[in-house]
Amino acid sequence: MNKIGVAALGLAACLWTASLASAAPWMTLTSTSMKDGARIPVRLGGDDQKRACSPRNPAICPCPGKNVSPQLAWHNAPEGTKSFAILMYDIDGQYGAGVSHWVAYNIAPTTTALKEGDGAAGIGFTGGAGTRNNPNYIGPCPPQGDGPHHYMITVMATDLEPTLAPGLTRDQFLAAAKGHLLTSATIGGLFAREY
Repeated sequence: MNKIGVAALGLAACLWTASLASAAPWMTLTSTSMKDGARIPVRLGGDDQKRACSPRNPAICPCPGKNVSPQLAWHNAPEGTKSFAILMYDIDGQYGAGVSHWVAYNIAPTTTALKEGDGAAGIGFTGGAGTRNNPNYIGPCPPQGDGPHHYMITVMATDLEPTLAPGLTRDQFLAAAKGHLLTSATIGGLFAREY
């Protein structure tokens, strides 16, 4: 290729890169409490002192955590966002059937973060109903003897007015939000009672 062709190709690449840089970025989710893909800190784990060792073993194996919900911050929500929702799900729970740890919605469109502890305290959202009928965050505490479970925290931008009734399960929220989800961002981590 001659010098003019190389220069034209270089110019085209620069223009394409510039057009990508000027496009609106996608929504992102970050946390100062946990690192995406890493072990979830013990303080974010459940603190149930009367939890059975497993569904098949009624002996008591207390959860080791402090039930502190993680700090979350999201950026670049799409135009038209009217509310946010947060879902936390253990994809390995109940032998692969899954466990819903947190269902939060009706989060104001001007909100871009929850502080550490807000999720457990019920601050800044309407509480749904997790698998244990919990309206607020419940930290990880998989069965004794299980390997690390995978926990996913997803923030969803919706065009729903923040007027949904409290107490919706994960499935009920997703049914209500069908056709109203604009985008989402997810972080995840691993947790086991013992490492």
